[in-house]
Amino acid sequence: MDTQEALARLLDANAAVLNLPISETQRPGVLSYLALAESMHRLLLPVQLGPADESAVVFVPQPPGAGHE
Repeated sequence: MDTQEALARLLDANAAVLNLPISETQRPGVLSYLALAESMHRLLLPVQLGPADESAVVFVPQPPGAGHE
């Protein structure tokens, strides 16, 4: 199975699990972003990380309607 086929199957499976309809108009864009994420994944696989390494982005949940800081 090639990467594009695998990404299409991943999209279909995740959309089904989430009960998230993806229209034929949306599908190419969603697949494009999945391909981008997959390419970043391949670039980062060989990077050796240590216990002190962490991502720069930290998720901080906000109450609904709180806006962005």
